Amino acid sequence: MFFSKRFFCAAVLSVSVTLCSARIIWFTPEIVHTVTGEVELNNNTGFSPYVDTVHVIIPSYILSYKLETPQLYGGTGVHFSAKTLDFTTRVVYWPLFWNRLNMGAGLTYHFLSYDSLFFEQDMLAGLFFRFKYRCFTATADMNYFRKWTRIYAVQKYIPWLTNNSIAFNAKWNWFVLNHLDFYFGISSYSAYEYLLFFAPEFMTGADWHCKYGITTGAEFTIRYIDMMTLSSYLDSVELRLFTRWEFK
Repeated sequence: MFFSKRFFCAAVLSVSVTLCSARIIWFTPEIVHTVTGEVELNNNTGFSPYVDTVHVIIPSYILSYKLETPQLYGGTGVHFSAKTLDFTTRVVYWPLFWNRLNMGAGLTYHFLSYDSLFFEQDMLAGLFFRFKYRCFTATADMNYFRKWTRIYAVQKYIPWLTNNSIAFNAKWNWFVLNHLDFYFGISSYSAYEYLLFFAPEFMTGADWHCKYGITTGAEFTIRYIDMMTLSSYLDSVELRLFTRWEFK
């Protein structure tokens, strides 16, 4: 027990000394704005608000805005289809260490309304990390996750269904050929879908940087349900096409 306390104190002291000696940039007023439009096609084999009862693909659309500096990120967006409306907003503050590593905290809020059946709210709070080295970037976050759901048919008897969970995301980017960005990721949630742990999404994509701050690309995502059990199954296959415009 005494050794454990000494080891813990030494670890805390080591981290504190490292942070104090690091070159930390708290804020840089270099603001970049990004506006993105997307079309999403989802062939879901389970329940999904974006696929009708006979599993015919229903296109959905996304419009989002992002404001970013090297140490601050803020984004908001809407996702809508014939029967649904999503709204997500996020803010992250992560100071820059050694001009390569961002570490900080962030909050995420998500709202989903599904026709006249139900609506849900999700709140995430967690730690965020980003490491950049030449043409390679790695990002990750780990969050506490709280979900509130109201089902209109039973709201008189059960006003809210609540769940506590965790959520994580990891993504790796390689910027090659001066214009091509290739990336891969694994996550337990996405910007507009927040399932309880653990229903992982495996995502890969690429985009091409054009002139005047225009970027166009595509993403391919598959998701499994109950990945950590013997009863896991493929839940959805998703294709997303997007174009974004960056400006200062």
